[in-house]
Amino acid sequence: MNTVQARVWKFRLENGSEVVANVLGQGHLPVDLARLVHVNAMACDLRRALDYRTKQLEVSLLLSYLDTTGGQGPLKLDHHAFAASSRHIRGFVSECSGLGMLTAAGEALFAWQDGNDSLHSFDALPKQLLRHYNAEGVRPDLLFHLPAGLVAGEARGRHRGAQELLPKKPLAPQKDRLRELAAWSQNHSSHDYFMSWVWIGHAGVAVDIFLPEVDRWDIALTDVWVDGNLHEDPGIAEDESTQWRFPLQSRPLLRRPEISNDLREHDSALDADAEDIDLMASTFSGLTEARHMGTPQEQAEEVATGLFRSAPEPAADAVLAGIPVRGNWVPADQLGPARHEVFLGVLAERAPVPVNFRERLTRTEGRFDACLDGRLLTVVRPIATPVPTWSELAHVLLNNA
Repeated sequence: MNTVQARVWKFRLENGSEVVANVLGQGHLPVDLARLVHVNAMACDLRRALDYRTKQLEVSLLLSYLDTTGGQGPLKLDHHAFAASSRHIRGFVSECSGLGMLTAAGEALFAWQDGNDSLHSFDALPKQLLRHYNAEGVRPDLLFHLPAGLVAGEARGRHRGAQELLPKKPLAPQKDRLRELAAWSQNHSSHDYFMSWVWIGHAGVAVDIFLPEVDRWDIALTDVWVDGNLHEDPGIAEDESTQWRFPLQSRPLLRRPEISNDLREHDSALDADAEDIDLMASTFSGLTEARHMGTPQEQAEEVATGLFRSAPEPAADAVLAGIPVRGNWVPADQLGPARHEVFLGVLAERAPVPVNFRERLTRTEGRFDACLDGRLLTVVRPIATPVPTWSELAHVLLNNA
């Protein structure tokens, strides 16, 4: 299991005019590398060709930038390679990492379970939900379907040049986005939402998580972290590192630009203090029109079918739950000797619903990360560990002995 340093904030509106955010606790958020890779593999534009080889290259490139200690411990980044890369590549690495942090926060904070609880992009909502949300203007990125109700999630991030990843003062983009999300929530009958803000820098990867102050999240926040490091410390004095205050309104709320416009406006060398990356804008590229292509489940099935057709033929023993799996292992060696090897597999048909994230972590014992969602299987292992057998994968992912 890998982790990132995480700080959880709970914020509220005072007198309808001021945002007050207080640190609820700090800890180490568990991050599933296979889930991070899986999200990128599913980010396909259905209007274009679907090709297994390109997805395999993308996940190998992504993992080449990430570094871990033997498959466990803090998740780090090859910062030298990141800083030397083009803005397009930096955006790709940041977007994929940010989406991984958002889903990891959903798993840890709300017990959201991939495979059991639905997850939608706001750019590809099913017809039955479209009437509840404005199609235009500011809106979050993902919609988590939880037993207690719907929660909207926002994924943002920034490169940090400072030695300390987590800033002591709020940045203007953070303030602006919290204001926008608060306004969005008010316009949608106080809709529940949260935001993850990823920091990438010399010291590694960290994340700020912002939760509105509502009663539904007061019960489980002290025991949601696998390592148990999340805690409240009433002895900490309230200063700018533990409490942020800023006015609700500072400037008119505008619709955020498309990523292509953002890139044209900021086509310059890496600015460690000014580079703000919209993590989700291109991760779901092409899905703005996807609502005309069917439900997200139908879209996922179409993606899987296209990838399956272009994937290599399966080996004789490549079978999971009796279902043939196409794909192969590739090293993440785009920037030098590989630290990880990744398997991107596509099943011939949908598999049973996998066990939850925490159960998978327990069963793998840090030997590898595995994620199964519908027909797509991703497995990431440290290069020094043995390749898991198909029986091991069935045990980890499913309720197979």
